[in-house]
Amino acid sequence: MTPVRTRRSLEELLGPAPKTAGRPIEPHRTAKVMADTELVRLKSAKMRGELVPAADVEAEWSSLLADLRAALLALPARIGSKLALPRETVAAIDDEIRASLAALAASAGVKGRGDA
Repeated sequence: MTPVRTRRSLEELLGPAPKTAGRPIEPHRTAKVMADTELVRLKSAKMRGELVPAADVEAEWSSLLADLRAALLALPARIGSKLALPRETVAAIDDEIRASLAALAASAGVKGRGDA
């Protein structure tokens, strides 16, 4: 007679152990190292003055474009007075400039102010 085994190995009970338990961690470590490296690179660039906040850039461009708009809208009156143009001609020039500004504003998705 063969002896009866009372203890079986875990492998007999559960089957062979999987090659990898759960998700492999190496891709996550690599991604974290790369993210940390990018963060350090961005902080360094900011400290060197190579990066500026987007809000500052937007404010500067908004100011510049508002000044440009004002200068363009002043052109008809300035040209009209220099050349002694009739009011109808000055109004036609003004209308064309306002139409151009409105078209530019519409293409940029800006509401209002294009013709005011």
